[in-house]
Amino acid sequence: MMQIIVSSLEDAGFLRADVADAAAGLTRLGIATDSQMGSFYLRYDGPLSSENTGFVLLDVVGARPQESIEASTALVRSKFGWPERYVVLTSFLGGGVMVYDVLTEQVYDVDFEGGDALLKDGGLESRYSSFLEFLRFFFGEASATV
Repeated sequence: MMQIIVSSLEDAGFLRADVADAAAGLTRLGIATDSQMGSFYLRYDGPLSSENTGFVLLDVVGARPQESIEASTALVRSKFGWPERYVVLTSFLGGGVMVYDVLTEQVYDVDFEGGDALLKDGGLESRYSSFLEFLRFFFGEASATV
């Protein structure tokens, strides 16, 4: 099984205690637990901030569920009619969010001034070719082992 490691999180007390809750949340979102995103969230507990961006990486379920990937994803799906393949990863910042594609594992930088419609219609180019690439940007480092 793949393992995503972010060394700055290893020593900082971000290792997840309740893996079952995270696994259930991933399943509800349609995210495979053996995907890059699944591997990350089974290991680490959010929310997590970044020195490289103003975004906050949300937790799958989280201690504050209204500020979770599940809640944010449900909001954009109901408000904007996004397909189930798109999952919101981050807090809303300056009218935008980072979005994960469950089918391709690509990550998109989506604004709500037209980018959301492009995403929904399949016309938005991904910003990161994989969740691991996104993590490398977000944290400045990340590695994967199999």
